[in-house]
Amino acid sequence: MNKILRAAPLLLLISCASVQSTTMEVNGKQRHQLTCSEFNQGVEKCRAKASELCANDYHLVSHTKEIYPDAGDGFYMPDKHHMTIECKS
Repeated sequence: MNKILRAAPLLLLISCASVQSTTMEVNGKQRHQLTCSEFNQGVEKCRAKASELCANDYHLVSHTKEIYPDAGDGFYMPDKHHMTIECKS
């Protein structure tokens, strides 16, 4: 049990550092919803993933930033960027 508790912070950092992607199709065009944390280069990491997903560039459909206020309890939640992109043909 003690080993699991020691690994918990590492698992939290790994989950914060990744870019999460969901793919869908709207009107025959491929769209991706990306979520990336401000913890690891924020929007730049999302843009790099968007370029990787879309071979012929992409169009930004929407971009929002989710801000977590400081609760004063000693835990830091980095802000998250949510982007929806559409691949160009």
